[in-house]
Amino acid sequence: MLRVLLSCLVCRFVHFVLQKLGRGATTLPGRIALKVKRNVLSDLSKNVKVIIVTGTNGKTTSCRIIEEGLKTAGKTYFINKSGANLITGITASFIMNSSVTGKCKKEYAIVECDENAFREVSRYIRADVVLVTNVFRDQLDRYGEVTHTLNAIKESIKNLPEAVVCLNADCSLTYSMAKEIPNKIVTYGVNVPFDKDAKEPEISDAKYCIFCKHEYKYSYHTYGHLGGFECTECGYKRAQPDFSVISVEELKPNHSIVVTDFNGDKNITKINIGGAYNIYNAIGCSSALSAIGLDNKTIYSALESFNGAFGRMEQFDCGDNKINVILVKNPAGFSQTMNFLKSIDDDFTLILSLNDNAADGRDISWIWDVDFCDIFKKDNVKNLYVCGKRCYDMAVRVKYEGTNGREIQVIENEDYNTLVDIAQAQGNDVYIVPTYTSMMTMRPVIAKRLGGKEFWE
Repeated sequence: MLRVLLSCLVCRFVHFVLQKLGRGATTLPGRIALKVKRNVLSDLSKNVKVIIVTGTNGKTTSCRIIEEGLKTAGKTYFINKSGANLITGITASFIMNSSVTGKCKKEYAIVECDENAFREVSRYIRADVVLVTNVFRDQLDRYGEVTHTLNAIKESIKNLPEAVVCLNADCSLTYSMAKEIPNKIVTYGVNVPFDKDAKEPEISDAKYCIFCKHEYKYSYHTYGHLGGFECTECGYKRAQPDFSVISVEELKPNHSIVVTDFNGDKNITKINIGGAYNIYNAIGCSSALSAIGLDNKTIYSALESFNGAFGRMEQFDCGDNKINVILVKNPAGFSQTMNFLKSIDDDFTLILSLNDNAADGRDISWIWDVDFCDIFKKDNVKNLYVCGKRCYDMAVRVKYEGTNGREIQVIENEDYNTLVDIAQAQGNDVYIVPTYTSMMTMRPVIAKRLGGKEFWE
């Protein structure tokens, strides 16, 4: 008990000092607290219902949708809002929402957890629900191939045998865990393609059966390797999900209208955020919110009122126009962002920002696997800019894609004040598509000049 007390006190002190200095205080306080008591999370998570969200894409947005659900239900909760999803940031979040003796002050904890960090976190934390979004190829120099990520998640869940696990039935990698983990499983998915005319993707992270290595047959694709997969050799196939989207009625830049089926309860549902991939985030969160006992009416209300997470479909007012920031981290996410932007009919300016810091991945070869979805064939992409530490690499990638005569304009040296100047001068909406550290550096500049909360708020 004494070491728990000391961990909490030192964490709070460091947090207080960093906040006074104008810093985010998201990881360092937790790092120091863990030096005092390595397994302090075991004590901190005892008296709170914990929902863990992990997977390659969609973690932050999913956490915010779950937050909206708990808020709608009138529950008390906390969330590691900053996206500090390693054990240091998670520990800091728990301590800052607990008493000095380590007793949590809230009913629920929403924890975004990095797939690799999940191994360590799962040894100390107690969880009620684990939501796994998907498994895609990510930073090769950090995550390796997709099987490495899958095994990390699977091994972590085995440390949490009492948790209800929500699995994406459309992801052949993710759903394969259902055969190997002892937990109660809840599945979710999308029963129809987003685009009936969509072609089979040229690049797939899971083309062959994870069990017998024969090529999958698909009845439909949603995006990437997600969809109605089946191995005709060993019989492994997509399960009919417990929570599903049975039709897509409308896909708009700022929302979607779908028909959902929650264990037999069918409903026309508005998802208050654009992008087909966010339909997956919404339906996955619906399964997790149901697993902790929320009723369907509350879940529907949360999906209709949710308005995005920082850096993910985040909007800033710029006179009569909007500056939109959409984070990308890997080929699948980038490709889906391009597909989303292709659906926009109004004029807009596109800014692509590429960094190669450790949190982005030093290896940027992944940009050559991005499907730009013929976006530059559309006349409404009025101007094109590239920026970030690797702006010239992005310029070369876009040049090889073909820009239909558009000039590729370069913003050098991570000059984000100039970026904002350019964005404000456009006379139309602007979509900025940055990698992680670029987003984290540019967002404070945008927020300071156009108004917005700090990323940890």
